[in-house]
Amino acid sequence: MLVQNSLSEVLRAREELFSRTIWTDPTSQLQNRVKGSELSRYFLLTESERIGIEQTIRLLVSTTPYYLSLSDPTDPNCPIRRMIVPTAEEAVFSLEESSDPLDEERLSPVRGLTHMYPNRVLLFSNHSCSVYCRHCMRGRKVSSSGERMEKADLETAFDYIRNHPEVEDVVVSGGDPLNLADARLEWILQELNQIPHVRICRLGTRNPVTLPFRITDELCKIIERYNDDNLSIFCHTQFNHPKECTKEAKDAVLRLLKVGVSVGNQAVLLKGINDDEEIMLTLHKKLLEMRVRAYYLYDPELIPGSRGFRTPLARGIEIVEYMRGKIGGMGIPHFVNDLPGGGGKITIGANWYLGYYPKTRQHAFRSAVTKKIHFSFEPVGSDKESYYPVLLDADWEKFQAE
Repeated sequence: MLVQNSLSEVLRAREELFSRTIWTDPTSQLQNRVKGSELSRYFLLTESERIGIEQTIRLLVSTTPYYLSLSDPTDPNCPIRRMIVPTAEEAVFSLEESSDPLDEERLSPVRGLTHMYPNRVLLFSNHSCSVYCRHCMRGRKVSSSGERMEKADLETAFDYIRNHPEVEDVVVSGGDPLNLADARLEWILQELNQIPHVRICRLGTRNPVTLPFRITDELCKIIERYNDDNLSIFCHTQFNHPKECTKEAKDAVLRLLKVGVSVGNQAVLLKGINDDEEIMLTLHKKLLEMRVRAYYLYDPELIPGSRGFRTPLARGIEIVEYMRGKIGGMGIPHFVNDLPGGGGKITIGANWYLGYYPKTRQHAFRSAVTKKIHFSFEPVGSDKESYYPVLLDADWEKFQAE
């Protein structure tokens, strides 16, 4: 039973937590992580939050003191708080939801390895994260001690990769691979570096956001050691809201950039958190200032207890459409849906292309900047005219009049 403290008690508890944590020491941050049963000490919880904490059907609750410090103890609509604290909607398993919507288990030839695309695999290196984000799409595995990847499991995965020369690109994910000890992470990178046909390694980590102090000089030296002519290492992280773009986060990103690691962002579109045009534009402007390029904006997965985060598909299209013309292209993410059933990612874009009018060999487009109609000609002798959606005479006349 969660006991609700007063605001003064909540503020005092936060102050005590922050003071006993060695702030820039990642180990101290992890040792002082706040669990679900402790959340009432640090937030004035709503009834929905109390139900969510006690009845969630998703992964465990945990947050670092650093990430907690970005949240508002009194506002249940605080975006950081929404990603930390479960609500009652997490206790509902809807008919359309699945614990494994992407069929990762079906596409797993050996434990901890997903082979969905012909030339790429995902390595589930670790079940632990610094913060257990409530929207996590891999909640069936993350935070579960039964999903721990032992060294023997990783060795089996490496053997599979060695025996499949078509695999050129390995995404090291989890959980968070940067929650592994330096020695274990170095061993993983060394193994991948020594497989001749593996040319790309992508580290999927949210630690630059939730525990930026983990990006230490020692860690960066390890990454730099294996980021060479044999293996190109990239980092994909996940900033979802401008409040996460702190000085500490920027310092962590700069340390990665200095050892030659390009950092891209994979945001998730989340109801009530960032499903707003100006919030998403501000986020990506801040990311560019941090030297982080936009990569993906994910449509939320159909995972158990996720109805509180899911948005209409049109929201992502509208947001990306709004961003075009207001920020450079490298700051605009691809809006993607990772198709249920293991169909892989598809991009969903704003409909700037309106169609083709064969009588004049012209394509019609709507400008993202002026919203006016613009026309362009298909080359004479083109054999691709059947590829384009054909404009009706009435539509053509209407576009001419605009």
